Amino acid sequence: MLLLNYKPVLSQPTGIGVYANAVLPAFDQFEHTLIPGGGSGSGKERLKRLAWSQLQLPRMARKRKADLIFTPAPEGYLGEQVVPQVVMVHDLRPLSHPERSMQSLYFRSWVPPLLRQCRHILTNSNFTASVICRTTGISEEKVSVTPLGYEIDHFYPSELKQRLHHRPYLLNIGQAYPHKNLERLIHAFHSIAHFFPEVDLLLLGKPHPIETTRLQQVTSELGLSSRVIFKSYVPYVELPNWYRGALAFVYPSLWEGFGLPILEAMACGCPVITSYSSATEEVAGDSALLINPLKTESIATSLSQLLSEPKIRSTLATKGLLRSQSYSWKVTRNLTSGILRALC
Repeated sequence: MLLLNYKPVLSQPTGIGVYANAVLPAFDQFEHTLIPGGGSGSGKERLKRLAWSQLQLPRMARKRKADLIFTPAPEGYLGEQVVPQVVMVHDLRPLSHPERSMQSLYFRSWVPPLLRQCRHILTNSNFTASVICRTTGISEEKVSVTPLGYEIDHFYPSELKQRLHHRPYLLNIGQAYPHKNLERLIHAFHSIAHFFPEVDLLLLGKPHPIETTRLQQVTSELGLSSRVIFKSYVPYVELPNWYRGALAFVYPSLWEGFGLPILEAMACGCPVITSYSSATEEVAGDSALLINPLKTESIATSLSQLLSEPKIRSTLATKGLLRSQSYSWKVTRNLTSGILRALC
C-alpha cells in the first residue's frame, strides 16, 4: 500500500502543487491513501508541517500498513525508516542561494539527511540530479529523473487571444524570490524602454514579503511605475491567455531545478528568453534566446533584439512549440508509477 503525503501541496498551488496534482492519476493503479494538503505556506505552517511529518507521518504509515510513503516535495521524517520514503526534489536552490528564511534553514538542516535516508529520490532534471548527488554524496543509482510536463488541453497556441492588458507586454511569472533576478530584469527593461514606448513589463506572481516592496521601490526610482506592472497570483486557469498575449516570456532566473513556466510559455506559442545557467538551459535547449543572468546588458540586448525583430519572435515561437511537445505529464506519470511499482 502506498501512502501519499500531499501535505506540502498548498491551497494556491505553484510548481510543487501543479506537479503533485498532475501525477496524482498515476497512483490510481496502486492501493493507496491520500493525505491532502491545502495550507497557505506560511513559516508557521511549515513548522507545524515539519513537526507533523516527524511525529505523525511514520505512525500513520504504520497504522495504514503502508509499504512506501511518497511525498511530492523534499519533506518527510528523519530517524529509523520504519516505512521507507520516496520524495520528489524540485530543486536545492535554498542551499545555493540561501535567504534568511525558514525555508533556507529547513533545507540546510533537514533536507540533506532526509535525502540520504530515503529509499529513492525523484527529481525533474539532470541538472538537479547532479546537484543532489554532489551536495549530499548520494549515488546516482538512488536518483531518478522524471521531467515535468504540461496539460496539452490547457496550454496551447490560439489566435483567439483575450485582451488581458491594454498594451503590448513582456511577461514574467513567478513569486519574486531574489534568485528570480527581477531587479536585473527591471534595470534591463529600463535601459531599452525609451526605444519601445508602447511596451510594458508585467510581473505576475504571489508577492514576496520583502522583495516585492523593494522591487516596487526600484521601479519607482527608475520612473517606470506606469510601465512595470506588478500583478498578484494568477489562477492556473488564466495562465495560458497571459502567455498567448505576451510578446515574449522573460525568465532570467539565476537558479531553477526545471523551469516549468518556460515549458508552459513555449506550449502556448510564446517566444522565450531565459538563462543559460541551471536547468533553464536544459529545458529550453536551442529554442529560446539564452542570456547571462548576471549581466543586465545581456538581458537588455536580448529584449531589444526580440522586440525589434518580429522574425525572431516567430522563429522562437515555432521552435518553442516543437520543443514543448517532447514533454508531457503522461510521460511523467508513467515514469513515476514504474519507479514506485519497482520499489513497493
